[in-house]
Amino acid sequence: MKTSANGRWSVQKACAVIAGMALAGGGLAVSGGTAAFADGTSACQPAGDSGFTAAVVAQNGQTISNRTVNATGCDVGIYVGTGITNVTITRVTVEGANAAGILAQKTSRLTVSRSTIDGNGFATTIPQSHTNPEAGSLPQAFGISLFGVSHATLTRNTVYNNGRGGIGVMDNGPFDPGQVVGGTGAVSEQNFPVSDITISRNALWSNYAGCAIVVSAFNIGNTVSDVDVTRNTIKQGNQPFGPTGPDVGGIVAQSNGVASTVSDIMISSNTVTDSGEGGVIVHAAAPASMTKNVTVTGNILSGNGWLSGPTQTMGVVVDSRLIPADLGQSNVNTEVTRNVISNEFFGIWAQGPNAPVTSLNDITVNAGGEAIHIQ
Repeated sequence: MKTSANGRWSVQKACAVIAGMALAGGGLAVSGGTAAFADGTSACQPAGDSGFTAAVVAQNGQTISNRTVNATGCDVGIYVGTGITNVTITRVTVEGANAAGILAQKTSRLTVSRSTIDGNGFATTIPQSHTNPEAGSLPQAFGISLFGVSHATLTRNTVYNNGRGGIGVMDNGPFDPGQVVGGTGAVSEQNFPVSDITISRNALWSNYAGCAIVVSAFNIGNTVSDVDVTRNTIKQGNQPFGPTGPDVGGIVAQSNGVASTVSDIMISSNTVTDSGEGGVIVHAAAPASMTKNVTVTGNILSGNGWLSGPTQTMGVVVDSRLIPADLGQSNVNTEVTRNVISNEFFGIWAQGPNAPVTSLNDITVNAGGEAIHIQ
């Protein structure tokens, strides 16, 4: 996607910022364990201090397994709240939530494996402003949303047909990407950084109005670090556009907060085809922010970036320009190597003061295109 001011590619609207949701209705609040209605839907209960309701609220050390969570009428399917640690979610189907299928906030030691997340996040309203989302909107609500979570593994899950993107790993703090703006949820005064996350062997498609996998920092001076995104398969579903927007796809590592840092990110051995945005995007998107030590290696990328038009499709994007001037943002030590890139106009497209190191990539571009374009 290009901005009109100077032709600069931008991911801000399509991935880390396509969001927004006024949660209408709440669901039935119950106490104790999760109840269920006769039709198989779960009775909604308060989700900690988030201001949401959830079909299932996890407890410390709990394993949630081998069940279907029908979250119809609830804001969230499974909620893992502040300080609730050592939770395992495995072989679970989560469907029908108004917002996130799984939402974990300000906690650690979470595993989500071999689960299916589909049909969540379709009761949405996209905020009109990226920098100042309006009251009542919800900035982010991925199928699997980890906001301020460390030491977590997401592996062998199937994430499809969700209305707000696929998997989101973001920091938390005074700006909580998973909280309704002006809502009743508790607001933190401190930053919650993120570290030690593995996102591996997941299959994602038809996740609309948000990217397939996003790793991002939003709060001023906060950090997201040591994230491995490996061996995931991302493809376009049967419909390029869904009820909430395009099937954006792609993998994104992005610093969105002023002076924030997203560092030590390994994006390897993924297959990304026919995404609306670039296949892999490394973006320093805020003043004085940086991405640092991001490696993009061994990925298979083809046919991505079609939202930008046939002469702007891109396999890998490395970007640190802001309009109207350089405001101290940078992509530091970015390496793009050993990728197979095809059916793109630009194989690797980069702009900003810190060009990526590129080597040993196998790139085939469309007529008139460039294998590597740096400006």
